[in-house]
Amino acid sequence: MDDLDVLRQAILNEVEGMAFYDLAAERTSNPEVKEALIFLKDQEADHEKWLKNLFERLLQKKTFEDEFVSWLDIQHKNQTEREKKGKSPELFAKAKEQFEDGKLFQTATMDLAVFKVGSLMEQAAIDFYSKAAEKASSPEAKALYERLVKWEKVHLNTLNEIHETLTHHWLENYEFFYSHDM
Repeated sequence: MDDLDVLRQAILNEVEGMAFYDLAAERTSNPEVKEALIFLKDQEADHEKWLKNLFERLLQKKTFEDEFVSWLDIQHKNQTEREKKGKSPELFAKAKEQFEDGKLFQTATMDLAVFKVGSLMEQAAIDFYSKAAEKASSPEAKALYERLVKWEKVHLNTLNEIHETLTHHWLENYEFFYSHDM
């Protein structure tokens, strides 16, 4: 698999992520969950746009250059700054309520599954980029793929935290003992 193939697959991964989060956002009735899913969908859209730009630049230049990684770092920094200014959702301020209200329990259980699947998708992307970095044709390509691993790890950590919170509340609702060691 050459660098263009890696970027094609990376773009497809982002498109699939956008579609998944968009569909899940449409199906939930919980406003906090919807906000989180839309936020994740928007991040995937940003990543797709950046990757398409990189793909076009790679088509023109034929090789990765250090500037690609620098450009990616700038894009990620800009995203982080937007999040600090309040564009990132306040996730699950009312997560416990959705399980305590019997009407929302079925939706809450579906939300739990959505965040688990999202975590699996992000882990698959991390594995893909990690393998691409191992087989990279140049140090610049390797650096780029390693940067993409860091992007996806941010999503994975967020999804895992959300899933753990929802799992905790789900188990409490069933009066099971909850352990962080699960």
